[in-house]
Amino acid sequence: MATPLVHIWRTREIVTADTMNKFVRDPHAFLLRTPACRVTARQRGTHPKSSPSDAYGRGWLPFNTWTTLPWYAPGKGTRPADEYDPSGMARPGEGGILWRLTAPEDGLYAVSSGGVIETNGDAANVHFRLGKNVLTDDQWNSAAVFASHCPGRAHAASDGTSRYIGSISTTINLRKGDTVSAAGIADKDFVLGRSDLAGRSFLELRWVGRHP
Repeated sequence: MATPLVHIWRTREIVTADTMNKFVRDPHAFLLRTPACRVTARQRGTHPKSSPSDAYGRGWLPFNTWTTLPWYAPGKGTRPADEYDPSGMARPGEGGILWRLTAPEDGLYAVSSGGVIETNGDAANVHFRLGKNVLTDDQWNSAAVFASHCPGRAHAASDGTSRYIGSISTTINLRKGDTVSAAGIADKDFVLGRSDLAGRSFLELRWVGRHP
């Protein structure tokens, strides 16, 4: 449903069923079901004894390299009951992999994201970013980034890996068709997410108002 227009009622304006539907019913229906989406990350697996052989896609990701988080289609991830997309923001590509959410309407959007990074040893730099209209990993060093966070270390694991958990919450103006994605980086070889932490790596986008 497109964002309804705000109608300014005029003195002696004739009220009809059509005008009441358009200017009263439709705005209320939109506010009750505003565009929103939440997806969880395709976990990069576990890695006992520092060998992530079951990681999604490949093993350790190379250090100092920004990597976009891949997402499951809504309802098919690690927390299906918490995943939703009534407004078509999630558009999986080849193999059902989702790399970004697409704004279906102009407006101000609340963005929330959580992420897990595990590194092959203690890392001095671990970082998450949110980006607008980022299509390739090398664009994470550009001005498309609109929010970032350096997570704290949760613990050093007995298998020689360290775990970092972080989150970002912000708002951004988007036009219809703009996209939002998330990425991570570390100065040690790393994995994005972990399969035994279901739902801790997620991305949520919610329309909250018009452009100021």
